[in-house]
Amino acid sequence: MIAAFRLTSNTDPEERLEEAALWKAMHDEYGDAIMALREDDKGDPSVPTFGRAMRIPSESGRNPVSERLEYWNDAAFLAETRRRFSVVPFDRVSAEVGKLHADGLGAFVKSTRSKHAIFRIPLGDRVQDVIGEMAYSFIDGGPSLMVQELCEMRMEHRFFCIDRKIVTDSPVQWALTPLDHPLPEGTAYETPAAKRAIQACPDVREALAEVATRIARNMEFPHAAIDCALINGRPGAIELNPMRLGQLGLYAADVRALARASRKLLPEPAHTEDRAFPDEDCLEPFGM
Repeated sequence: MIAAFRLTSNTDPEERLEEAALWKAMHDEYGDAIMALREDDKGDPSVPTFGRAMRIPSESGRNPVSERLEYWNDAAFLAETRRRFSVVPFDRVSAEVGKLHADGLGAFVKSTRSKHAIFRIPLGDRVQDVIGEMAYSFIDGGPSLMVQELCEMRMEHRFFCIDRKIVTDSPVQWALTPLDHPLPEGTAYETPAAKRAIQACPDVREALAEVATRIARNMEFPHAAIDCALINGRPGAIELNPMRLGQLGLYAADVRALARASRKLLPEPAHTEDRAFPDEDCLEPFGM
């Protein structure tokens, strides 16, 4: 047994389908070398475990990829942001937002703690009014905050990077699942909530893929889900997410490509005899 996969009773239709599709692909890839766990099964702490974490933290099998990915300090990401971007403690947020407002720009403020808090502070709004009582989460040694220029972001796209290679990708649209793979070439959505796709945008996807490929080659960590978009009309990076399979949105990604590449996420002793991945399993950079 080299890995496990924790299944859940999640009733969200997209997340439930993603989980099922990924588990099927992982089982096809690993066979009897991967074991299914129920939602609250602890499993073996020594066995890397894909899928969602237990609802109640315990000494159990853990995802082989760390949940901490400080992309806001990564030079490869920062080179592709296409917007003003800084990371400061809470007592400097007002000053940083003030600089953006003084230049006629709105601000977007995000906690560096995962899934913690985001704030939009357009011109005319005050930091203290928007953040309100959440300020107590940031004072006295709380997490730093990213202060960014508030931008228009269109045609968001997620690139799944494992071992510095883009192995699959998908437009970001909340209703998409692996059931929709493969999408027609060039499919894009104005926003994640848009119900109708825009066809014939291969040039946009290619431009975003070039951004993701540069980040993948140069970022501090070898694995990440790289979210890109047209940022005020220019291709750039929104954020990076830890490559924790089973814990991040897949949209219309190729789950079989993810399952094949997942061997590269396992600790070295577990995959020293793995077969090599042929180049055609990966999306190579465009003319780079």
